Amino acid sequence: MKIFGSLLGIIFLLSGITLYIPFPQEAFKPAPIISLRILDRNGILLREVLSDEEGRSRWVSFEDIPQEIILATLAAEDSHFYEHIGVDLKATLRAIIQNIRAGKIISGGSTITQQVVKNIYHFPRNWFWKIVEMWYALRLEISLSKEEILTQYLNRLSYGNQIFGVNAASWFYFDKPLSHLSLAEAAFLAGLPRGPSIYNPYQHFSRAKKRQREILRRMLNKKMITEKEYKRALKEPLKLVDPQIAFRSPHFCNFILAKISLKDRQNICSIRTTLDFQLQKDIEALLKSYVRSLKEWEITNAAALVMDNESGEILSFVGSADFFDSSHQGQVNGVTSLRQPGSTLKPFTYALAIDQGMTAATLIEDTQIHIRVGGVEYLPKNYDGKFHGLVRLREALACSYNVSAIRVLEKIGVDSLLRKLKELGFTSLNREANYYGLGLTLGNGEVTLLELVRAYSTLARGGIFKREKLFLEIKDIRGKRKPLPDLPSVRVFSPQVSYIITNILADRDARIPAFGEDSCLNLPFPCAVKTGTSGNFRDNWTIGYTPHYTVGVWVGNFDGKPMKNVSGISGAGPLFRDIMLLLEKKEKREKIHFPIPEELVKVYICPRSGMLATSSCPGKIKEIFIKGTEPEKVCNLCSCSFFVKDNSSLK
Repeated sequence: MKIFGSLLGIIFLLSGITLYIPFPQEAFKPAPIISLRILDRNGILLREVLSDEEGRSRWVSFEDIPQEIILATLAAEDSHFYEHIGVDLKATLRAIIQNIRAGKIISGGSTITQQVVKNIYHFPRNWFWKIVEMWYALRLEISLSKEEILTQYLNRLSYGNQIFGVNAASWFYFDKPLSHLSLAEAAFLAGLPRGPSIYNPYQHFSRAKKRQREILRRMLNKKMITEKEYKRALKEPLKLVDPQIAFRSPHFCNFILAKISLKDRQNICSIRTTLDFQLQKDIEALLKSYVRSLKEWEITNAAALVMDNESGEILSFVGSADFFDSSHQGQVNGVTSLRQPGSTLKPFTYALAIDQGMTAATLIEDTQIHIRVGGVEYLPKNYDGKFHGLVRLREALACSYNVSAIRVLEKIGVDSLLRKLKELGFTSLNREANYYGLGLTLGNGEVTLLELVRAYSTLARGGIFKREKLFLEIKDIRGKRKPLPDLPSVRVFSPQVSYIITNILADRDARIPAFGEDSCLNLPFPCAVKTGTSGNFRDNWTIGYTPHYTVGVWVGNFDGKPMKNVSGISGAGPLFRDIMLLLEKKEKREKIHFPIPEELVKVYICPRSGMLATSSCPGKIKEIFIKGTEPEKVCNLCSCSFFVKDNSSLK
């Protein structure tokens, strides 16, 4: 007996000592259950990404938790929290009797402390582990203060719909911070952890509301609130937020997440992006409405991208007409999908040509030509089905003549253009030059809308290439700012070449022969713009820029089905125009002009010969040249009387 008593004493002594063994600090750190919040540039929540615990959580300190939340939680879960030592013996005994009668565990009688233990260690649900859980709860009460335990509980418990923590629940269900919750809302949230599925307010609102009333009644009975507060809370209507509100700009958020490794996500709590959500909403509405209006043209989808030229910041990123439209592959991202660009690569062909010595006045043959692509010979045609003889480079680009572009590419070389396009960020063009051949300038390769906008913004920036900027601020789990990725600038074209291409793309008179006088591309402010249509009308583009913004629009079908004879001017063009008008209306700028670089001159030339104009040349025009490249010979096509000279600086 003495030996047995001694052993029993040793067991109790060791048990008592184990109560004072500290818990590993890692168990109580917020990092494992903090989710990643993606915000727009103004702090508007776009998406809250699931954490390691597969839930959304926003850790909040005890000092920042309102009294209403604390009292409602105690009334709902553990009214004797400040009195017990981690285990409520009376509640446990009551639960044991209920479980014996039922023949299984139907009630745990768990205190808030026990629920914290259960949440951290996820013990199996049986008698043995219930005892272990109680033992851990006793240890926890010794290791942490009551306030610290309550903080752990309110930040860790599930509130349904993959929401962990009361702060996250406040934002998810009511779209407001904890400090703005009413008593009615606090009691409503306090009732959810008891059965997150049973009381899911989006599926069983009446149950959740009934539990709220029970909690308010307990609070009144325990004198936590007054009769007046109780009645007011009962009458207050609850306005739940649509759960889709936290799934804004889905294609953009997916794009952002793809830029961050899973390992890095664990150490980041928020990302403030460059996206302007108000602008995004407006463009989403424009795009959705526009696609609906194009049904008769057999068009089911569209995508749009807006970039700030100075900073390279992405302001709007719309990947499809409706992300949730599965019948039209709405989850496909039209901004990053590979598509044939049609004529949208021509400006870079001509920019390279000017860089190599051609001018806007250079005459190009627009006559029948035979070319080979992939061993197959074919005769390229212009969109209007005609040949135009000798045309000036300005007219050839502005009117987007296919044959002229091929003639130019013959001179400058496919290798040369492909290298330049790669400098402009077209990484999608990853084949050898002979794979594309002369068809490269007509868009026989595949690129993305993002790559096109990136390249066009280079022209808008005077020839300086920048990678798109996506992040304004990244914070780690401690709230500290992380360094942002460096975005170096590289000069790809000279300011002079860039300006001449810009001037041509903004020349509404030069494009009249192809697009008419009342083109939707004619805007009430300077805007350089180019359209493109791929073979068989599968892809339709309009890309352009003002001094401030570059906008890209794609229209088509993600399943590759051809549109019904839609060109860039009739398909993507009107939507491009609406977006540009929206942008400038928001800014309300009085003056919008492309900056004119030095070393440019204007010279009168003959529109027929491209040479210096004489008094006999019909409709002589002023053309822009890089200083030193202006024509030296006088026109010899028209009957000459005397030479008209006006070799003035463009400025």
